[in-house]
Amino acid sequence: MISIATIRTYMFCPLKLYLENSLNNEIKKDILLYKTMKELRIDLQDLSQRNLRRLRKDMTLTEIEANLNKNIEEYIENSIAVLENSDFIYEKNISKSNSISNNDIKYEKKFEKVIELNKTEKLSEIEVVDEVENLNEIEVVDEVEKLNEIEVVDEVEKLKNEIQDEIYFNMKILALKAQKAMIANDKDGTQIAELFFPTSMYSYLMRDPQLEIMGSCDKIEIIDGKYYPINIRPSNPPMRGVWDGDSIELVASALLIEEEFNTEVFVGFIDYLKIGERRPVVMDSNLRKGLFKTINEIKDIINEEIVPDIIINKQKCLNCEYNEICHQDDDLN
Repeated sequence: MISIATIRTYMFCPLKLYLENSLNNEIKKDILLYKTMKELRIDLQDLSQRNLRRLRKDMTLTEIEANLNKNIEEYIENSIAVLENSDFIYEKNISKSNSISNNDIKYEKKFEKVIELNKTEKLSEIEVVDEVENLNEIEVVDEVEKLNEIEVVDEVEKLKNEIQDEIYFNMKILALKAQKAMIANDKDGTQIAELFFPTSMYSYLMRDPQLEIMGSCDKIEIIDGKYYPINIRPSNPPMRGVWDGDSIELVASALLIEEEFNTEVFVGFIDYLKIGERRPVVMDSNLRKGLFKTINEIKDIINEEIVPDIIINKQKCLNCEYNEICHQDDDLN
């Protein structure tokens, strides 16, 4: 079966999907990080919902903000700490150091050789100079490894700062909306919670044997018996509408929901967290046909090993671990 994660990779870049299947069958560490960050964002939404239920209509805006943010910062800190203390940092660092690992082994052997030859005093001055130069190269390798580890830690810290900024922005908006809703309806937070957080299911795993696709939707909201797929994106949206990759992934979720719950899905939404905006996606026939075309192309790549063309997108290519393979002769900087 084709997973929604595979569809996401294909929509990012077809050649990346081909290379992942051809060159490396291991679970990617960037996928682990992506999944962890997404789960953290979903958990923070749940925490916000619980905090909203504690609000009272007589609270000031400052008090509302303080209550909405209760335990949020601690949860982010604890979640990031778990990630930093996991095997992710070590394994990511190893994967980034693969290009120098062979040299490291080579220099270790030369280092041992220097020790042995010095013991037997068989080195000439020229040989000693040559071997010392090699030992200097060992120090360079060590420094590169240290820089790689720092780079990975910085990556996690950057993600932490992004999440904190998102939460700060979204809580400001939620506080204003909650205050207005409580005043307009003369009700406390518990009674208005469903206005902002409808009954939902998170990361619900579904399968469609006929289409041969499977996966989970970030969030499924259920309102008046109708199901609405919601995907959560930390990225910036386009000027209008949603990105093609987001819409194709969302319609895949919609088809899985239709099969799983024997219902029809007419519209879904993409939550772009950086600007705190929800954008609709209509599940029309053209979008569904686009998904079927995408599934067929993915099958060609995976089953028939058809190599897709290189599609240059500077922003995507710079953030892809395979850019050195695709663009050996190109300067992306």
